[in-house]
Amino acid sequence: MSLNRIVALLTPLVFAPLAGVVSTWAADNLPGVTIPPDKLEEVFIAGALIALAPAAQWLHGWQKHEAREAEALAAAATGFGVVPVEPAEEPAPPEEELDLAADEDLEDLDEFDDLDDFDEFEDTSVTEAEDEPVPAGS
Repeated sequence: MSLNRIVALLTPLVFAPLAGVVSTWAADNLPGVTIPPDKLEEVFIAGALIALAPAAQWLHGWQKHEAREAEALAAAATGFGVVPVEPAEEPAPPEEELDLAADEDLEDLDEFDDLDDFDEFEDTSVTEAEDEPVPAGS
């Protein structure tokens, strides 16, 4: 019998009632805990529900794990989903190629020479310490 079936069978039949009994005993016998006797049934139900929630979450995770394993086995049986791909067509050559040696192409770049030089905006408030050790720690 697999572990997930054991959890599915024993949680509602054994673990949840046992958790209810332990929580009821603790509410009735631990010092400093005062629960009225008519509220012990509610403590039992709360303890049983506390045991059911992790079991349900574990079973949910186990089902996801089994689904992933089944998908991996199916992918392995079909060659990992590899689909043959036809080679792509070669791209068409550009209609007009830029000749950097031509004078008319370089004339377009001459207009960028008039742009401002950003050296005047360089931050000179911080000086670099050359060959000085940097203190580490405190």
